[in-house]
Amino acid sequence: MTPEETLQAHLDVKGTALLPVHNGTFDLALHPWYEPFERISELADAAGVKLVTPEIGQRLDLGEMADNAYWWRELARN
Repeated sequence: MTPEETLQAHLDVKGTALLPVHNGTFDLALHPWYEPFERISELADAAGVKLVTPEIGQRLDLGEMADNAYWWRELARN
């Protein structure tokens, strides 16, 4: 699914927090690996949706989900 479709699915099911998966795990697309993170972040912000983006491999406690941390921005500069 595209980031736009992901947001729409989240809205359709009336989710409380959006946790996108399979973003940035493989660099097989024609766009930079971090672009889906940027797109879903912008979309979630515009829609007022809580976005949760733990770093790849980071543990996540579903009872205490932190807000979006934009961790990929530092990596994308390198």
